Amino acid sequence: MNNNEKISNSAIRMITGSADLAAYLSGLRGKGINKIAVDLEGDQGQINYRYSISIIQCFDGNEPVIIDVLKTGSCESLKEFLTCDDIVKIMFSSENDIYMTQNVLGCTIQPLRDIAVAQKLLGMKINIAEYIGVNKEEKHSFQRANWLKRPINNDLLNYAVNDVLSLIQIESDLESALKEKKLLTKYEQLNAGISSKNFRTNQFLVYKDKFPGYRKLSPEKKELSRLLWIFREMLGEHYNCPVSYLLTKKSMADIVAQGGDILVHLTDELNTNRRKKIDTDLVIKLFDRAKAYSEKLKK
Repeated sequence: MNNNEKISNSAIRMITGSADLAAYLSGLRGKGINKIAVDLEGDQGQINYRYSISIIQCFDGNEPVIIDVLKTGSCESLKEFLTCDDIVKIMFSSENDIYMTQNVLGCTIQPLRDIAVAQKLLGMKINIAEYIGVNKEEKHSFQRANWLKRPINNDLLNYAVNDVLSLIQIESDLESALKEKKLLTKYEQLNAGISSKNFRTNQFLVYKDKFPGYRKLSPEKKELSRLLWIFREMLGEHYNCPVSYLLTKKSMADIVAQGGDILVHLTDELNTNRRKKIDTDLVIKLFDRAKAYSEKLKK
């Protein structure tokens, strides 16, 4: 197959179960394949509260495959596929993908060869869209699509697979250039560093970095900011929806700045322009729970 050719959906192999995934991995080993192009699509808090990986798209140089992670779940075969030492995973700008696998599946991706790392070492523009013939805006629109919906739209399937068709060849060419410049060892070290980096996060605890102006607030307002952040996460978890749909960062910052009766301001802000009101009792219950959680952080 010419890696630059688009493929039809009928040529895409779909893996929907753990046994099929184990057989796929065994087949790769049986064919002596030691490099595979990998990418993934999912939801990073744009549709539901909890992050989800929808699919992992793969290409071994001959066969395009989509692993339906919503159907396989976080099975051992999937973790083995992502972490087995005998098959190198070729990716582009992999950090966010590894962030997702660590936080959703509980594992990293390794061994890794990241095209973006190679481009940076060679002093090149970090870019993949031009290589695979996809307009950047078009690519972004596909990435923002609802990948959790089943059946997956044919255009999305086609985009997903064609996104990985050229990665093996691109990485091979870049690796040759790195060898010439004696940068291959550095390349391998940087990739290993990405795979081993800890991207796991607790959304309840990122207020220091993500609450607007947190570091410049007074101790009292820092405490309130932490409380509001934790409350918002609990509310998002309760409704299983993105937290920004419920309360924006700006709204929280405004509440902190106002002072006064926080519960009144909070309830008013939550129900402004909302057709279905959020029950005051629920607000009080989660606010008290957030207080208890916040108090534990002081100890």
